[in-house]
Amino acid sequence: MLKESNYLLWSSIRTIMWQKNLDVSLIKVPAHADDPLNNHVDVLAKAAHTDSHLSSHPSLKLLASCILQFNFLPVDMNIRKFIRDIFDAKCLLTLAVLPRFNSSSSISDIDWACTKFCLNNNKQFVSHQNGRSEFCGFRIKLILDMLPTLTTLQRRKPHLYNPSWLCPQCNSSPETLNHLWTCPYILPEF
Repeated sequence: MLKESNYLLWSSIRTIMWQKNLDVSLIKVPAHADDPLNNHVDVLAKAAHTDSHLSSHPSLKLLASCILQFNFLPVDMNIRKFIRDIFDAKCLLTLAVLPRFNSSSSISDIDWACTKFCLNNNKQFVSHQNGRSEFCGFRIKLILDMLPTLTTLQRRKPHLYNPSWLCPQCNSSPETLNHLWTCPYILPEF
């Protein structure tokens, strides 16, 4: 039951049905079908939604056997997904406080939703099982600016890579990740 959406509401409905010995049949009514009973239920739902007494005490009328709370609010969603989202947020926070993000850019400059999507969705980008870990590694290196472009190598080992060297393809500007997409030598191939 904790995997259901709105499980607190459904649990309360089940409890009321059991306590009052009711036999209830649920019937799906198409939206905007102008069904009189459905219209009446909509009016009641809107009235309850705007009632400040009900909205200020969300768990008063809930009759669930177990009400999980987070920050004093009832968690009314799939519990496994909720916990996974909390751990994903914790992992992203751990990533966000790495020194490489604090030195050159603000944490707010990073699109964390996109970062989470890119790191978690291996299946969409890989056609075979063997390529999965390499592609995930590539994406992490791309996010962390660790791909071996010339500017990255110059930062890592300035004694081996002269800081004045430019892109080996066009010899017009430093070889950065952004330059790889705009290099006049590579651009015609795209």
